[in-house]
Amino acid sequence: MDTFQRTGTGLLLYCASVMALIIVSFLLFEQDAMRWVSSSISELSGYHGSRLFLLFLFVVVILAFDIILPVPSSVVAMFAVAVLGPLPGAASVWLGLTLGCCIGYWLGDCSEKWIGMRWLSVKERQKARQLADKIGGGALIMMRGVPVLAETSVIAAGMVQYPFVKFLVLTSLANSWLAGAYAYVSLYSDKSDPFLLVVAGSVLIPVVGWLLQRLWQRATFTASASASDIQPLATEIQTIKARFTVHYQYPVCFTHDVFSLSNSDLLTLLLRARREEAAQGCVLIVDEGVVNESPDWLERAQAYFQQHHQYIHLKGQPLVVKGGEVIKQASQTDKLYQYLLRHQIDRHNVVIAVGGGAVLDTVGYVSATFHRGIKLLRMPSTVLAQNDAGVGVKNGVNGYGAKNLIGTFCPPFAVLNDFSLLNTLSYRDRRAGLAEAVKVAAIRSTEFFDWLENNAHSLNTFDDQATQFAIARCAELHINQITLAGDPFETGNARPLDYGHWAAHKLEAMSHYECRHGEAVAIGMALDAYYATEIGLLSQSDQKRLIQLLTGLGFSLWHPALDQCDKQGQPVVFQGLEDFRQHLGGQLCVTLLSSVGVGVEVHDIDADRLFIALLALKRDHQADIAAQSESLTWSEVG
Repeated sequence: MDTFQRTGTGLLLYCASVMALIIVSFLLFEQDAMRWVSSSISELSGYHGSRLFLLFLFVVVILAFDIILPVPSSVVAMFAVAVLGPLPGAASVWLGLTLGCCIGYWLGDCSEKWIGMRWLSVKERQKARQLADKIGGGALIMMRGVPVLAETSVIAAGMVQYPFVKFLVLTSLANSWLAGAYAYVSLYSDKSDPFLLVVAGSVLIPVVGWLLQRLWQRATFTASASASDIQPLATEIQTIKARFTVHYQYPVCFTHDVFSLSNSDLLTLLLRARREEAAQGCVLIVDEGVVNESPDWLERAQAYFQQHHQYIHLKGQPLVVKGGEVIKQASQTDKLYQYLLRHQIDRHNVVIAVGGGAVLDTVGYVSATFHRGIKLLRMPSTVLAQNDAGVGVKNGVNGYGAKNLIGTFCPPFAVLNDFSLLNTLSYRDRRAGLAEAVKVAAIRSTEFFDWLENNAHSLNTFDDQATQFAIARCAELHINQITLAGDPFETGNARPLDYGHWAAHKLEAMSHYECRHGEAVAIGMALDAYYATEIGLLSQSDQKRLIQLLTGLGFSLWHPALDQCDKQGQPVVFQGLEDFRQHLGGQLCVTLLSSVGVGVEVHDIDADRLFIALLALKRDHQADIAAQSESLTWSEVG
């Protein structure tokens, strides 16, 4: 069967199904609908004066929903013109029928997403739209006065996505003729069966008009063609709607000592990427912090690939790169592009990035843009990367003085969290990563927040079991936000997982990145909590819980850079609000707490009250320092 025949068959089945549903609805519910409409008409028939407007609305609503309900539209229309008068009655009939057409079109457009895509291929749907554009106008006009076919035609128009403006013009005109026919018949109510006259008139008049218009177009075109050798004018350009769905899925795995010769986790993931019997080609890009703390790490990695060389192999020597913000510069990304080009990496290969959040961000950006996208397997080496930065879909580098100004949303091929890599971290870096766990708990999970409070001591002493659970739970909440919240690529104005980040990003830059990201996030969360309390959004008790958890984990909630002010005397950190807004564009959207575990989005920040919150944060920090100093003094005396 050729494409045209398949298209016609598909459309026929679709229209037949719609007609069947409408007919079944009438068979099952028409009598009930008729009784309800008749009783409603009896009650409304006595309305006069200003209450006639209610009659008008009643007619409009009933006729609008005639597209999906077994409403006796002819009875309603005849009642309208009889009670309201020919002109007002006709107007109510026209408006109701036109709204019904719009509802039917919308239903067809929605059904195209889940019915049309299953019944018809892309090529067949294109044929259907071409066919509808050629004969759809006449069909819409001819069917407007025919029961069942009228409803089917407008739903089918939405399904094949007939141009809506053209659809609305044609159905509006046809409805005006139909309403006019009812008004005309109302003047001759002694007719025994006015319905047939209405149908005949509403179909015959527009069809005659449509045929005359087509004849005029053909005559005009013929005369124009014979008068000159100019090519025929192109037909009216229609809107082409491109619609497709891209399905993303990637595993986030947790393991220990990934390059142990008895550990098959990495091998299993890489075999998923292999498309041929040949060994899967890979390159390894490693944060120098990992290599410096574990000098034998690269040797074990190469030994692992050598052991499984029949399945996976390295296409070149591993590349060791600098970690931290220094890698997020154009000069460093250029080196990465050259490395991939030199080893002839293509879309069938896998880039394995091992390191902290900055390395993963940068290698992710390079992988997403090299050959328009090559597979990336992330192996985060820090707490912050394993529970947040490494499991999401963001990639980026710094540019023009702004953090992560240049980047992409591109999911990784896989994420492999190796807990043994955390042994390469300093205590400061381990602690910094816990800020993201507090953040996601504070805005998404009261239960997880309670757990963090109860296990703060174990986390502060870097107990392996507590740390690993915190990482895994934080990563799970992060992924739930990405996969279930409906906006994984942040197309709106909100940045729902960036609680405390507007100040954190600015503070990092102000401190020349001496302040770790996690440390800056802890301060940003504290400042936002003080502000939320200042405006009455967050209770004092919940604010105290957040501050005590952060300090209990060992975070200092102040940094000397926060004392910097601009020429107008405003704290420089407040400029982070505008940076935050510009990053997404549009309206400012900042996440604040309304209670522990519940984040809310606000679009305005009162600078004066924010300044009060900043002073309160500094005052309480200084009080804590003084109390700690006094405690140390008394302990020394004792």
